[in-house]
Amino acid sequence: MPGTKVDSKQRITVRNLRIREDIAKYLRNLDPNSAYYDPKTRSMRDNPHKGTKKDPEELQYAGDNFVRFTGDTLQQAKEQLFAWQGYEKGIDIHLQAEPTKTALLNKEYELKKEELKDKQKGTILDKYGGAQHLCAPPKELCFAQSEEYVEYSRRGQVIKGGKKRTIQSRYEEDVYINNHTSVWGSYWKDGHWGYKCCHALIKNSYCTGESGKEANCMNSEERIVHENIHKPEDDETKIAQSVTVENSDATTPFQWKKKILEAKKKKRKAKKEHKDKMKKVSKSSSSSDSSDDEDRRKAKKEHKDKMKKISKSSSSSDSSDDEDRRKAKKLKRALKKEEKQQREAKKLLSMDERDRPYNSMYNVKAVTEEEMEAYFMKRLPPEDPMAAFLGN
Repeated sequence: MPGTKVDSKQRITVRNLRIREDIAKYLRNLDPNSAYYDPKTRSMRDNPHKGTKKDPEELQYAGDNFVRFTGDTLQQAKEQLFAWQGYEKGIDIHLQAEPTKTALLNKEYELKKEELKDKQKGTILDKYGGAQHLCAPPKELCFAQSEEYVEYSRRGQVIKGGKKRTIQSRYEEDVYINNHTSVWGSYWKDGHWGYKCCHALIKNSYCTGESGKEANCMNSEERIVHENIHKPEDDETKIAQSVTVENSDATTPFQWKKKILEAKKKKRKAKKEHKDKMKKVSKSSSSSDSSDDEDRRKAKKEHKDKMKKISKSSSSSDSSDDEDRRKAKKLKRALKKEEKQQREAKKLLSMDERDRPYNSMYNVKAVTEEEMEAYFMKRLPPEDPMAAFLGN
C-alpha cells in the first residue's frame, strides 16, 4: 500500500498520500482565485471549476464537499440526527449499533408526521373554509401562458396550432366617472388636457355637457378680446382705460366694443364743438368789443375745462401704459431668473452629493408677484403625459 514502510522495524503510515498517476488537486485549475488548497491536510473543499459553468457531476473531481453530499450521505445524516433526538427523549436507538431499527423508526416517524399535518390542515379548512382557493391553476397558466405548439411561417402567419392569446390590461376599460361620456385626456387645448364631452380642463370634475362647452368657448372669447383690448400699441387701449367705470358693467365682448365706439364718438363731438365756438368768437369780435371780451373769457374757460378733462383721461391712460411696460420688463427679468435657477437646479441634481456645495438651494428673499408668475409659466404640469419628454 502507498505510504507504508516495510523495511523498518516499526510500521509507519503517512496520511493522504496520493498515487503518482493521479493529478494533484491544485493542478486542476491554475487560477490563483479558484478554490483554496490546504497543503497541510492536502484538502480542497470547494469546486476548483466553480466559475467555468461545468456540471460538477461530469467532472473527475469537484471538491471534497461534493463527495460528502452525494449518494446516501444526506439520508444517513438525517437518520443520525433522528437517532440523537430520539436518544435525548429516552428511546434506545443507535445508528451504528442498530442501523435497520433506526431506519424503520425514522420512516414510521415521517409517515405519522405527514398524517398529522394533513389532519391539522383539514380541521382548519373545516372551521374557516377556503378550500376552493387551494385548487387554483398553476402559476404558468395564470397569465394565459401554455405549452401549446404553434408553428409560424416566415411572414408571421400561423401554419399549425392556434394563435397565442393576448394578455388583457389590468386596468378597467370603458369606465366613465361623474356623468362623463369620454375619458380624461381625450381633449387638448392651450397646453392642458381635458374631457371631450364638456371641454372641462379639471380632472375628476362633473360633466356639464353642451352647456359646459358653450361656457368654455365664451370664456376663451372673452380672454382673446381682453388681450386684444389691452395691447399697449393700440389706440383703443387709452379709451378703454379712460372709461373703466362705464365698462365695469359689461360682461360680453360685444358690449365692450360698443362702449369703446361710444367713447370715440364723444371725443370727436367735443373737438367739433370746440372748433365751432372758436369760429363764433372770431366772428363776434368785429361787432362789439365788450361782448367779445366776456364771450372770449367764457370760451376760454370752457376750453380749459374740456382740455383738462381730456388731459386727465390721456394722463391716466399714459400712466397705465407705463405701468404695463414696467410690469412686462419685470416679468422678463423674472423669466430669465427662473430659467437660470432651473438650469442651476438641474446641474446640482446631476452632481454627486459629496461634490455639491453647502446650502446650495437656500434663499432668504421674499418671492415677488412677477417671480410667482414666471414660476407658473415655466412649470411643467404633472398631468401632462408629455412632461417627462419635455423635461429631458
